[in-house]
Amino acid sequence: MIILFWVCLGTLWYVYAGYPLLVWLLAQRFGQPIQRRASTPTVSLLLPVYNEEAHIEEKLRNSLALRYPKGRLDIVVANDGSTDRTAALVKPFCARGVRLITYPHVGKSAMISRTVPRLRGEIVVFSDATIEVEPDALRRLVRNFADPRVGCVSGSYGLRRAGDLRAQGEGIYWRYESFLKLQESRLHSTLGAHGPCYAIRKELFQRIGKMEINDDYLIPMRILEQGYRVVYDPDVITWERELVSVEGEFARRRRIAVGNCQQTIALRRLLSPRFGLVALCFFSHKVLRTAAPLVLLMLLGSSFWLPARLAAVMLILQGLLYTSAFLGYLCQRWGRVVRWLSPPFYFCFGNLAMLTGLLRYCFSPRRYTWERAR
Repeated sequence: MIILFWVCLGTLWYVYAGYPLLVWLLAQRFGQPIQRRASTPTVSLLLPVYNEEAHIEEKLRNSLALRYPKGRLDIVVANDGSTDRTAALVKPFCARGVRLITYPHVGKSAMISRTVPRLRGEIVVFSDATIEVEPDALRRLVRNFADPRVGCVSGSYGLRRAGDLRAQGEGIYWRYESFLKLQESRLHSTLGAHGPCYAIRKELFQRIGKMEINDDYLIPMRILEQGYRVVYDPDVITWERELVSVEGEFARRRRIAVGNCQQTIALRRLLSPRFGLVALCFFSHKVLRTAAPLVLLMLLGSSFWLPARLAAVMLILQGLLYTSAFLGYLCQRWGRVVRWLSPPFYFCFGNLAMLTGLLRYCFSPRRYTWERAR
């Protein structure tokens, strides 16, 4: 058990600190610059929506204001059988060139698989209804495709609203994730894309199964499997206008965990040594990160078997972490902001959601369809 403790502690250190340092060092030594050049290929901006009446009009106004040649931009709303006024609110924009495609409620993955082949652009850009895209974002996205090795480009992501404890924690998390994505991109390829705004070469798109979730990870990774690079461009700026409830965010992260399990199996060949540094990044960033909640539990359990003094220290430290997270949860509920509680709260919040997702994947055979977090 003592050996298990040290293995768990070393694994957690590597996942959250050692790997970021390693990938930064590798990127400095073996980085592969991207050849960027201004161009205006035909672009289809795809907006998959389900019950987005609160956001769709503002999103379409934002999309129509993008600085991109109008004759080369095709804006398409794919409506997944919305039961609210989403479709009715889109129709007035059709006179301005927006296309509306409506399906019965089939789920986001199935809807995307049906829609992408019907798009006109050489480049397909995916974006969410709650996302505000900066005016020059499309031009900055497509300049990366001047490099023939690039098959997918991910933009950056930030929060417009950052007034509560969880928003601060999420801001820290996204800065951490953005650092990792940038280093992985410099090394070869980032793993997946930010769902709020990413672009692919349409010719490289592969259909995703209707029961597969986390399309913003599967689509880029299957492009990576084809031998193309997936790059991260921090100059492509997007903003999330809506901060979902604690329950909604928990459900979203739980769904992501289920998707992580699916993807580890579906993309397991990327763990082959022949994928080199990509295999290292996939194992470190995706496989070990998904297993981190289980490692945390084993660390806690094995701490009781340590020598008395060391056991006391480690149990106190873990107790402080989880107590701080619980206090952070209470502050979140009471509407109070205590800044130092933000990191432990968001860390434990994310790992608890990941743990429930792992358990759900293992023990529940239910089909997962698109459920927007609110």
